[in-house]
Amino acid sequence: MNEKITIKGNKIKILEGYQDNDQINILMILLIIKYSVNGKTLSVPLKKIAFILDAVKKNVSVKKLSTLLSSPWEISGSLRKNIILSHEKKYLVIKDNNGVISFGLSITGLSIVTEVEENNIMPEIRKEIMKWCKAVSMTELKKQQLIW
Repeated sequence: MNEKITIKGNKIKILEGYQDNDQINILMILLIIKYSVNGKTLSVPLKKIAFILDAVKKNVSVKKLSTLLSSPWEISGSLRKNIILSHEKKYLVIKDNNGVISFGLSITGLSIVTEVEENNIMPEIRKEIMKWCKAVSMTELKKQQLIW
């Protein structure tokens, strides 16, 4: 809970204890969805959202992807809460693709993400999320256990 994110450029520690900050977590979820969306469904499975959020919060290097992917992980209670909050605030659209639940951005959620990008809010976290969204494929995630 006392993990800190560091900005490598100027070595300033920010967002101390950001796991407890629902607004930051919701923004991170929305960013993951935006940067991960592909295919006709325009949505992202819960498994990918949970994995990337976990990797970014633990500040793991993409170079350690194979090590990280071979170890089991679980969805935290705060992720459940933040997905529900995001849906209640109408930031997310829930989709059911042949029994696989996935999430897309609503118009409101997309406008929030656009505002975050235009105002250059959380640039280091955004950069890290983008890197993970490109690095993690659904084929690799099929090896993971999902505990909801």
